[in-house]
Amino acid sequence: MSLLKSTSKLMAKYRILSFTLLFILISGLTWPVAAQQPVDPLPVNQNGPEIVPGELLVKFKPAVGIQSSQQRAAQAGVTAVETIPAIEVVEVRVSPGQEASVIQQLRSRSDVEFVEPNYRVYAQEIPSDSNYLSQWGLPRIELTTAWDITRGSSDLVVAVVDTGIDLQHPDLNCLNSAGQSKLVSGWNFVDNNNNPDDNNGHGSHVAGIIGACTNNAAGVAGVAPDVRLMPLKALNDSGNGSYSDVADAIIYAADNGAKIVNLSLGGASFSSTLAAAVQYASSRGVLVVAASGNAGQPTIYYPAAYEQAVAVGSTTSSDTRSYFSNYGEGLDVVAPGSSIISTVPVPLGTSYQDYGYAYKSGTSMASPHVAGLAALIWSIAPQLTPEEVRAGIRATADDLGDQGVDPFYGYGRINALKALSPYAGINVQDTSNGSTIESLNFLIDDHTALPLAQSIKVSKLSAAAIGWTVSASPAETWLTITPGSAGQISTLAYAEYTLGVTRPGSYGTYTTNLTVTGSADGNGLTSSQTIAVRLTYVPKIERYYLPLMLRN
Repeated sequence: MSLLKSTSKLMAKYRILSFTLLFILISGLTWPVAAQQPVDPLPVNQNGPEIVPGELLVKFKPAVGIQSSQQRAAQAGVTAVETIPAIEVVEVRVSPGQEASVIQQLRSRSDVEFVEPNYRVYAQEIPSDSNYLSQWGLPRIELTTAWDITRGSSDLVVAVVDTGIDLQHPDLNCLNSAGQSKLVSGWNFVDNNNNPDDNNGHGSHVAGIIGACTNNAAGVAGVAPDVRLMPLKALNDSGNGSYSDVADAIIYAADNGAKIVNLSLGGASFSSTLAAAVQYASSRGVLVVAASGNAGQPTIYYPAAYEQAVAVGSTTSSDTRSYFSNYGEGLDVVAPGSSIISTVPVPLGTSYQDYGYAYKSGTSMASPHVAGLAALIWSIAPQLTPEEVRAGIRATADDLGDQGVDPFYGYGRINALKALSPYAGINVQDTSNGSTIESLNFLIDDHTALPLAQSIKVSKLSAAAIGWTVSASPAETWLTITPGSAGQISTLAYAEYTLGVTRPGSYGTYTTNLTVTGSADGNGLTSSQTIAVRLTYVPKIERYYLPLMLRN
């Protein structure tokens, strides 16, 4: 029996036995690649991972002289049908059923760097629960308070490599708080056109978790509601796709302004082509976030297993590992992934209000929580590198399971408030030159013109409205603060003060502590900085000038 017939029978049997809404990209040394939604374990295909019949991915070694990949493929006896120029991989067409023999033939050539099957990705779904419950995952990661620091920057784009995005959904086809369209131009790699619409639902669900609009009287809120989304359709309307299309989409995202790429898909089969695409994106300052897999096995699927990718597992509402979530060495963090409500397309003739939202479960749902958090961090601290963003997410995760890093939870379950709080700190600078101030010293005598003043700038790395107070302890009559000691910063997130000093009643040295405190929207999220202020008052400031000595 052929591989395709065998797989077809296995899938038919699985559809009869399944009872939960699932979306899975089946993959592995024995399974094909899969979009990560939980399923009961599929029967193992003993014939190996399913491939796209008649397609191989080849990379030739650097040629001597000018010679195209198509020409070199022709010399090797195969036909090139498509290239991925950025990573110098060519897709070649061979007779179906001859893949293994052609791979062996090409691997024997000295000018071939690697050759591999074009692995297939596919999905399978059964209708899910349509009740509308609360988004339990957002308060669990303390996101609502973290939004007081930032809701994301409209300059930041997150690419969603998936089944596309519903281009008509009111929670996705909307304007962010800056008045910009939520969606940027994308691409359909399945049909090779500019229409990345989603007729499956998985990609739209993922997109809603990352960045569904808020305060628009529609459905749900995304983790980073003010960032923008790039729809990249690498899986068709039935959930089928290939490694080559996923690699193409990653490279497109890196070349067209995306800062983060979310990959809610994966499989156990290593691919040099996919590895090269992830490396390409990483080398261009793009953070790749990927699902760990849904087989409930102690192995991280690819692309999450690549060194440059952030591997994300799934947790339940009780902060335990979801039964389906893959685990093991290389798992970075976990995030809410069980029973997550988000945006989906609606059947013809129905309304988004009634049918535009659904629950899905999987590491596919956990990964976009992390991608959204990375977008929030980068929105407020754009100077960070991808590795620094990744390190920040790890370092601020809530530890679960065994103390410290463990194979089931990695560094822990993400915490948005902890991840963003370091960037909400108060910064006090000298207004004239921008240098940071840790202490202030004033020196006056009976001849100094008063009041003597120092202008300072107080800032907070937040786009949210900030309440502030400035106080001196102990209070001193010789120190004045202008304008006043309290106020509100609404948009620019900074304020300027003038500290003035006058003569005390007697000579001597006087000290006090100036404390600046900022709070975002009065929610108790505060940060402060204390500066030592010292005034020295003497009868006369003596100035001495050293003689200038010259040598002949």
